[in-house]
Amino acid sequence: MADLQALYNERVERMEKVYNRGIPDRVPVYSMVDNYAIHYAGYTLKEVIEDEEKQYRAYEKIMLDFFWDSTMYSGVTKAMKFFNKLGGGTFKVTDSLQVEGGAAEIMNADEYKELAKDPAKFMLNVLYPRKYGLFTEDISFEEKYKRFASAVDELFAFLDLGKRNTQRLKDEHGILVSRGATMFMPLDIILDFLRDFQGTMLDIRRRPQEVAEACDALADYLLQMIEDSYPNHIPGHMIFIPLHVPQFLRPKAFEQVYWPSFKKILDAFSKKGYKALCYFERNWEHLYDYLQELPKNTVVGLFEDDDIRKAKKELGHIMCIAGGMPVNKLMYGTKEECVDYTKSLLDDMAPGGGYIFCSNVILHNAKDAKPENLRAVNEYVRDNGKY
Repeated sequence: MADLQALYNERVERMEKVYNRGIPDRVPVYSMVDNYAIHYAGYTLKEVIEDEEKQYRAYEKIMLDFFWDSTMYSGVTKAMKFFNKLGGGTFKVTDSLQVEGGAAEIMNADEYKELAKDPAKFMLNVLYPRKYGLFTEDISFEEKYKRFASAVDELFAFLDLGKRNTQRLKDEHGILVSRGATMFMPLDIILDFLRDFQGTMLDIRRRPQEVAEACDALADYLLQMIEDSYPNHIPGHMIFIPLHVPQFLRPKAFEQVYWPSFKKILDAFSKKGYKALCYFERNWEHLYDYLQELPKNTVVGLFEDDDIRKAKKELGHIMCIAGGMPVNKLMYGTKEECVDYTKSLLDDMAPGGGYIFCSNVILHNAKDAKPENLRAVNEYVRDNGKY
């Protein structure tokens, strides 16, 4: 047990140093393996949702069969039983290993002012009844309350399972699960859950000020939620923030409707000492001038389609850079090609520190990577990523 604690502490120290753009003993290898772990273990998504032990074993196996310094995932990330008991409307499990989103356009274009006035009240009293079937069923109040309470029980059970899986990986294997919480930026919430893509894009053009004001109010609401559930930075941990909208915005629109709440949240994170793993989806090069103004040593930037070398050159003085290993190469390349690509990444990205090696996107299904390629690149960084 003492050896496992020492291993865990070593991993925490390595990750903390790199979060702060420092030079650890070697380049860390980070696991972005989500549902891929379930396939690799030979299970289905439906199977591990119903069997807690199989769920743990799937994420344990991916961590033990490959080399990693830390992981984002210790289990399934969506509380499917909770959403199902609310009557659906958010996610559903498909026959593949994917979780498919439900209908998202539940807010009207003329309701932004109501959302901005009191986000929590508006969502609870207006939007949730539109989204979740339980609230509109023709049943007694007592039955509705009973079923809602049962859904909440499922949510707490899901959260408890995540904590137990994380603790087991630490206690049994010295594994660091780095994700301390997950949150979405305000406009991403509007796109993903309230107005859908088409509605959101039209709103940005037709009523940008109302969108911006709603995002500002949502920012305050989200910060309070994070502080309530995650009051202090835990060494080795990050708050995961996937970013869905900006890659579709021109700089002027980004500056008006997305940037103010984005900056507000990350400035607040900096004051609290939080670390944020920002998943910069698609390409963000057209917005690098704005990212220069982010607080230093607060963001770990995971870049999907950007030139990772340019990202470090332009932004490495502000944030730690993560990513660089294309999943297309992991799936379709040879082992030798993948290792050669990894060597080139280390040559260019390791000097000066502040770099985490991982795939450029989250691994979701069986076709995202050949196991032999994934194993080879991770072990190459382990053996050759030393400073």
